[in-house]
Amino acid sequence: MVLATEIDVRVADEVFIAAALLHREQPEREDFTVAEIVDRASKENIYGKQRPGVRTHVSQHCVANKPPNPGNYRILYAIGPRRRLLKAGDPVHPGRTGKIWPSPDDIPEKYRELIDWAKQRYGEQTDTA
Repeated sequence: MVLATEIDVRVADEVFIAAALLHREQPEREDFTVAEIVDRASKENIYGKQRPGVRTHVSQHCVANKPPNPGNYRILYAIGPRRRLLKAGDPVHPGRTGKIWPSPDDIPEKYRELIDWAKQRYGEQTDTA
């Protein structure tokens, strides 16, 4: 159940949080399966329930090196069927012009430090194509 005082977190931001948590918790791993990221999002339960769009965002909408369909976020990078956070210098599909990082005001306060952590670890690429 989502409380009125909670932030209405976008699915893409939920995907970023889940992927960043996995990377931070398991630094020896380069990438994760779609199911692992979806399960991590479910475990965090940020929205109050598992939204069906999370899997689609991890599989397609947030993947920087896939053609936009229709989402154009640049949060994840596909290595075969696996995913990791986008790194500075990764080739991005030219149609992908969406955000890389959540806006700190758009996610719960307890996850905001993940943005700086990810930027420091993966390179602070800009939000412009």
